[in-house]
Amino acid sequence: MEQKFNYPDNEAELRLILDQLYEHALTSWAAGTRPRVKGLLEIITADATILTAIHNLKANQGGNTPGTDGQTMKRDILQMDAEQVLPRVKSLLQRYQPQPIRRVYIDKPGKVEKRPLGIPAIIDRIAQECIRMVIEPILEAQFFDHSYGFRPMRDAHMAIGRVADVIHKTGYHWVVEGDISNFFDNVNHSKLINKLWNMGIRDQRVLMIIKAILKSGIKGEIESNELGTAQGGIISPLLANVYLNIMDEWIIREWDRKKTRSQYKRGFSRGKEMMLRDITKGRCKLKPAFLIRYADDWILVTQSKKSAEKWKSRVAKYLNTNLRLKLSEEKTLITNVEKKPIKFVGFNFKVVKGKSKKGFISRIRPNPARLQSKIDEIHRFTRKMRHIPHKDALVHHINVLNSKIRGVIQYYEPATWVNIDLRKFERDLAWAAYLSLKRNHAVRWTPANETHNLLSVHSEYISGIPAIEYLDRKVGVTSLKFCKWKNSKLKNPLETPFTLEGRKLYTERTGNKSTLARADELMSLHYSLVIRSGRKRGRGGNYNFEFYLNRAYAFNRDKGRCRVCGREVHPPDIDIHHIDPNLPIDLVNKVSNLATLHNSCHEYIHNEVELSQLGPKIRSKVLHFREKVKGLFAVELQRSNHDGAPYAVKAARTVRSGGK
Repeated sequence: MEQKFNYPDNEAELRLILDQLYEHALTSWAAGTRPRVKGLLEIITADATILTAIHNLKANQGGNTPGTDGQTMKRDILQMDAEQVLPRVKSLLQRYQPQPIRRVYIDKPGKVEKRPLGIPAIIDRIAQECIRMVIEPILEAQFFDHSYGFRPMRDAHMAIGRVADVIHKTGYHWVVEGDISNFFDNVNHSKLINKLWNMGIRDQRVLMIIKAILKSGIKGEIESNELGTAQGGIISPLLANVYLNIMDEWIIREWDRKKTRSQYKRGFSRGKEMMLRDITKGRCKLKPAFLIRYADDWILVTQSKKSAEKWKSRVAKYLNTNLRLKLSEEKTLITNVEKKPIKFVGFNFKVVKGKSKKGFISRIRPNPARLQSKIDEIHRFTRKMRHIPHKDALVHHINVLNSKIRGVIQYYEPATWVNIDLRKFERDLAWAAYLSLKRNHAVRWTPANETHNLLSVHSEYISGIPAIEYLDRKVGVTSLKFCKWKNSKLKNPLETPFTLEGRKLYTERTGNKSTLARADELMSLHYSLVIRSGRKRGRGGNYNFEFYLNRAYAFNRDKGRCRVCGREVHPPDIDIHHIDPNLPIDLVNKVSNLATLHNSCHEYIHNEVELSQLGPKIRSKVLHFREKVKGLFAVELQRSNHDGAPYAVKAARTVRSGGK
């Protein structure tokens, strides 16, 4: 039976609908049927969906990359009126004709060849994000458990952890390292659309939009694309997983769900161990196939070289016959991990003799070429500090540099000897930072635990790092050697963004809590009052789409309470105050420059009325806001980056005072 869902009026209802879509798909799949969902376009074109899509994209640096029309999120979409943006997106989705994509080429880590990316126009990216958000829960419920790439709450650490777990528990050391030739360029559109239909996307209008996205031309090259899906599109990674899920399901049918004369329990249970023992002794003719996939990068673990060769041949034939894809004969390898490491998700994986039940232990190392590529990128970024004379901009650059260094450390934490592997590059990078800073600024080698930035890391180390002084604080360039091994956790399949239990498991694992849903209805009433009062175009046109979007997040941050009196705020007695209304238009509506107030408390700030009748605490807050309205806050916020946090705050994060 085909299922329809309600139209969401706010973000809370949208989240509930996404949960319901996931539950419906999961229940159908568990019962041996496929979900059938219609009426998806109405959910996709809802105001709440479009607002959430734009919020997702504006937090992504790619939102400021122009497409063929030259428009960006920050410079164009966020500066429009809300009455322009929402109807524009809805109209596009009702009669979808995508603009041609812009082709760019980026380096492949550790490789000479470049990867082609297709950059859609920003309005097309918004439309794609709306579609992705709504169809993803339907598809997620049916995806293969051990596919880890470009899926929510999954990462490369889980993929490499699964490899180690399978090899440790089975004792199998033969691996097929799969490589599909030019995968993204060879996705067959008809097969992909049919697969989406079979997985429950039964709204023909949505399927036609996806087909139009797939056929988007390339500016200056082709008018219509008849094959492949462009890397760089918002929806492309999800569609790639849909296409390769066909292969996943086939391998599962040929191994995990293969019917045998003797029925064994599945999973790594006693029954599974009995089956593996029977295979080893020749009593069972099954060819084991433990598949682990990360996007189009995949490996298959099996018990012997002969089995690996058979699986390689079978997969090549299946891909060619059913998906019209070609397995690269040159790059698809058969490897014994006792003798040679496999390359997977940026790591080299090998086993060596050691104390364990099977007599072998894992050795996980960073892939040298991939790691060197990342180090070279950091080195180039470090040297740019030579040309930054102003300290406020320099502190911001140090903050970004530190995030790049910590990103490399955190990615390679599962490596067995991560401290040894990264320490090789530490000295050269530290001296590059020191000499680059020395060009224009006073710099000293400072014990890390005496600096005022990255306290959660630096407080544990006394090694010297290059640091400068800024606003009586020491801001240092962090070190690659500040790292510790971290065991990669296996993925709990119950952890998902589309159930209460799944979100709870994610919070327990990461410490990250789900954000509150926007108060869309309350904020819509507030915006109506703004329009009615004639303030919408006042003060240089501050009330643009970015204001329309961010006021709800400011309200959530303030927990629905007035920043002056501290009491709860309810409509119609609500106002969202610009802390410094004199900032440039690209800064004035950042969440950090918005404050939730009662109308009456707002009047105290803008009108020079007597405050003696107010309590000392409230009076102090009013005076504080009055000072910032006069422009004293402008200098600090103008130095901010895309998320509105001042450079000095981003670097030092006001975690310690006075250098003590």
